[in-house]
Amino acid sequence: MSRNDSGAASAVNVHATHGGEHVSPDAPATVFPRPLPRARLRGAPDAAARGIGMRGYDLWNDYEVAWLDMHERPQIAVLEIVIPCDSPFTLEMSDARRYLSTLRELRFESAQALEAHVAGALTHCLKSYVLVRATPVRQAVRATCGGEPDAVSLDTEPVGVVRGGVQASLLRIVHDAGGAGIAGNGGNAGNADPGLATLFHERLSSDLLSSRCPLTGGIDLGTLWIDYTGARICRQTLLAYVLSFRDSEMFHEQCVETVFIDLLAQCAPTRLTVGARFTRRHGLDINPVRSTHAISIRNVRTVRQ
Repeated sequence: MSRNDSGAASAVNVHATHGGEHVSPDAPATVFPRPLPRARLRGAPDAAARGIGMRGYDLWNDYEVAWLDMHERPQIAVLEIVIPCDSPFTLEMSDARRYLSTLRELRFESAQALEAHVAGALTHCLKSYVLVRATPVRQAVRATCGGEPDAVSLDTEPVGVVRGGVQASLLRIVHDAGGAGIAGNGGNAGNADPGLATLFHERLSSDLLSSRCPLTGGIDLGTLWIDYTGARICRQTLLAYVLSFRDSEMFHEQCVETVFIDLLAQCAPTRLTVGARFTRRHGLDINPVRSTHAISIRNVRTVRQ
């Protein structure tokens, strides 16, 4: 699993260890996080209700997970948690922080035992198989990039702030009715019509994605990336659409699913993957990915993470 379908390198082979868990006999009883129903994140008709096949995952990074070894020496690691997008339940960030903080007073024989413990607890409460990897900080190698590899930034397009909430009607494709190649981002923008457009592959990104947390009202910031094959999407109207999230209250996962569903509905690409790398809160970041096809798990952090 070293490359994804678009050819991007540096995939993460995240795993959960079965067995080998050793928690001290006098450890406190296991505390489970409170599961958050995914239906609460989706609100309006979701992908399943619209008959859209959606694959993907939510990749959580915890940079502050701590525990004790069997000699009560403090240990610290970076913890990666992968939750499938079709799980009936997921986590809420502040509650996840509370749960992961309880590990600080537990004793484990190894980082692999910690992985097994967390994977078992989350699989139990989320009713879906959860993948976990713990990498001790002294062994962790930080792989970062300025943005998604090979992605073209939308952020130089001359577009101002869009008020009033998410506006899917802004999305357009660039028509190529004459069959000639499209230079730059010119051409006439319109709604999707596969019969009037040249199909090709493109990878786009924007660092201007922002929304508000539905629970706290706090501002969430992220880097959005879009990988699609189909009629060319107008970059200017796509950036205007991304900016329309600014006044909306959405969970991270909901933002990515909304972009994914709206692009399929308005622009009809034959293949589509949408992901976002959100900045850190409570020592955690959440990085959802949604796709029309199977993809590998990647964990390349942006410079803002």
